[in-house]
Amino acid sequence: MPTLQKRIHFTAAGSLGSLLVRALRKSWTVHIDDPRSITRSVLEDPQQALMAFWHRHILTLLAVYHGYPIVVPVSEHEDGEYVAQVMARMGLDSVRGSTTHGSLNMIRGMFRKIEAGCSPAITPDGPKGPCYSVQPGFILLARRSGLPVHAVGVAACDAWELSSWDRFHIPKPWTTVGIAFVRAFEAGELNRKADTDEASRHLKDCMRAAQAKASALLDAD
Repeated sequence: MPTLQKRIHFTAAGSLGSLLVRALRKSWTVHIDDPRSITRSVLEDPQQALMAFWHRHILTLLAVYHGYPIVVPVSEHEDGEYVAQVMARMGLDSVRGSTTHGSLNMIRGMFRKIEAGCSPAITPDGPKGPCYSVQPGFILLARRSGLPVHAVGVAACDAWELSSWDRFHIPKPWTTVGIAFVRAFEAGELNRKADTDEASRHLKDCMRAAQAKASALLDAD
């Protein structure tokens, strides 16, 4: 496809995609477990922090937290362009690259955004998996940022699950969605943890705890 046609195609897809995501969000009932007021302190005050969530939940969190000072790394492949276009129309920033191999371009771009006041929201298992893994680039970026790290869990009463590597999760219209936050690392704590594998295991434990809390919100509905 010629370059101009691609641009038109991506722009149209981004516009349509953002309309669909906004429509989905309006139909959901959303419950949030945030006992430390992480959402308010990071998204409204703002106090910067790094949010970690699984790749399969990117649509849900994009829908709920659009318009906030958040930056998300997005794949450099064509499928990533669709995501970046939707995000741009929903007031979220993106940096192209991958945490799989600790892409230097992505890390530099993320730090420019962090210095400008954005809080990074990163999928430890993105952009290619395996699902529920922690890529080395994530720990590298989190350690260098010195920011507190929060694990984010997402659950829905009724959702579509795609057959992609991440089992991409799309809550259905009119369903109930639960979102939970768990503090994984205090500011600067990762700088004192030299063992990357240990840090990855701890983050996974916190992600599981956040997921359990998100699911519990559905039981209480």
